[in-house]
Amino acid sequence: MARNKKKQIEDPGSSTTDNFAEQIAKRASAFIQSSNHRDLLDIVDTLRSHGVSHYVELPQIIVCGSQSSGKSSTLEALSGIAFPTAEGLCTRFATELVLRRGEKPELEIHIQPALGRSEKEREQLAAFTAQTDDLDDFPAIIESAKQAMGLTGPDGSKIFSTDVLRIESTSPSAPNLTIVDLPGLFGASDKNQSDDDSTLVEDLVKSYMKQRRSIILAVVAGDYAFANQPVTKFARQLDPDGLRTLGLITKPDKIDRGSDLEKYYLELAQNMNVPLKLGWHVLRNRGHNTATDTSEERDEREADFFINSVWNVLNPSQVGVEALRVRLREILWNQIHRELPSVKTEIQAGIKDCSHKLGQLGKARSTRKEKHTYLQRISSRLTKLTRAAIDGVYSDRFFESYPGQQDAFKRRLRAHVQLTLTKYSKSMRINGHALEIVDDDLKPTRKSSSKYILRVDYLKVVEKLMVECRGRELPGTFNPLVVGDLFSRQCKPWEAITQNLVEQIHDAAASTFNAIVSDICDPNTRTRLTRWHIQPALYRLRKDLKDKVDELLEPHLSVHPITYNDYLTHKVQEIQAERHKRKFDALSMKACSHTVESAGSSSYSVALSSLLSQLRQGTCPNVEEYSASLAADVAEAYYQVWNFSYYFIQPCPISQNL
Repeated sequence: MARNKKKQIEDPGSSTTDNFAEQIAKRASAFIQSSNHRDLLDIVDTLRSHGVSHYVELPQIIVCGSQSSGKSSTLEALSGIAFPTAEGLCTRFATELVLRRGEKPELEIHIQPALGRSEKEREQLAAFTAQTDDLDDFPAIIESAKQAMGLTGPDGSKIFSTDVLRIESTSPSAPNLTIVDLPGLFGASDKNQSDDDSTLVEDLVKSYMKQRRSIILAVVAGDYAFANQPVTKFARQLDPDGLRTLGLITKPDKIDRGSDLEKYYLELAQNMNVPLKLGWHVLRNRGHNTATDTSEERDEREADFFINSVWNVLNPSQVGVEALRVRLREILWNQIHRELPSVKTEIQAGIKDCSHKLGQLGKARSTRKEKHTYLQRISSRLTKLTRAAIDGVYSDRFFESYPGQQDAFKRRLRAHVQLTLTKYSKSMRINGHALEIVDDDLKPTRKSSSKYILRVDYLKVVEKLMVECRGRELPGTFNPLVVGDLFSRQCKPWEAITQNLVEQIHDAAASTFNAIVSDICDPNTRTRLTRWHIQPALYRLRKDLKDKVDELLEPHLSVHPITYNDYLTHKVQEIQAERHKRKFDALSMKACSHTVESAGSSSYSVALSSLLSQLRQGTCPNVEEYSASLAADVAEAYYQVWNFSYYFIQPCPISQNL
């Protein structure tokens, strides 16, 4: 039967067949297998074989799909190597398939140990190697690899492995291509595979799919409902725009002709249902009845199927294994060509980071003197950078600042502290006084009613306090301690605001020290120095600073008010003058319908008797009320005088300590 089909394809009268074959051949020859192309693939494969992919994402094509979706048959069609294709449990580890064109067939197989392996296991797995020029030896080699990974043996052995099997295949007809095959996804557990195995496989597949440089070859079996195959769901989650996903429909010959399922998958292949930037491809692989077909016979059956079915409406570049080879080569080439510059940049950055960490480790040190020299070097560098951070001299590369850097500002301790003190000063000005005293004819600036008090109500508080503080003063006067008491009440927030400043200063210093030690020490040394030396020293400094703040605050919270600053009397006069001016204007408006300023040089009729009466009432206050008012004004002036003296005359004790 195969021979008849071959004759039919070679029949010169079959124009459709000739056209199909010509287009495939033309497209295959259009993509030149140049030495540059192969060299570029070899560079990426060499990086991957040395474990660089554990640290830098490399361009690659990954084959994903459910179990029995046709992944292994697809790999066999692409490579000519007979992979296991039994129903159910097949691929049990990630397989990196490196296909290269060469003069003679040859297979070389290695195992790349997973990161979670112990040092001893890594050495044993890395030692596994096999080489052959006879493809019939391949199944036995695979079994040996499984045994080395611990996937064979008595009950209790592993079902899946996170190790990677690397197969390098060379042959005269092989495409220059590298593909990573992953274990098939599954949902239901059975005696061979558990729910934990399902989770392990899903996590493994997703870890490859989410790598931004991976091209996802999502394999979907045509004889099974699309909605029940999770591979495209994961692909759309991890590649939502479909920019790096190529869909592959297998087993189209297993779909009933003329059925709704066939129509559905045909629309899918035409990129009408789930659109992907890289599109869809359709592949017919060997079936159970054609398992013994040669590669040539398999390709003949495939070509004949696509010519004589509804799939013939697709572009020839979308069907068949030869067209798939061409598409995959082009996609991988474009991906490598596009991503290699950024890969180079990341690798250089990684090398720089490794060199920096090696520099942190320093030379090998076995003697006490060598250890002392190592710590002495760290101490010298730490002292130099700390002094520079405190002095605000940021010439060392440690203080370098570039776009996107997260900790540049925290390294610059002086700048960090200066900003913290600026915010502290603003907070003291705005929130330092417990209550905002609002004159009756003005509006409060604070929104919360618990943060301000009207002057008329505040004077009642002052009057009550004057009674409580009554000493030897004459009637109509007030005890100076009233001012001290009012001042103490107003500056209550100082303590919380200033203690918060201490915590911020401590955090700034700790951040700078951590950054310095992280830069000059290896992790082990850093942990020990930080735990046993730096953190205890910073804790002691923090305690000393808190004690000093308490010492500085204590006199202002309890001492008898005293100052020799003439600004006090000036401020009292200013406060009273401003209030009297507003009150006089209000009286003038009430008596004459205008103020002195609004009158100007114009002539107005003034009810003089009414004006004098209003002024007389305003200038004859109650003695006790006036005394309370004066005490409140003096307390307010004293608060402002202290603020002026503290912030603009005396240096800040915290900044002095730096």
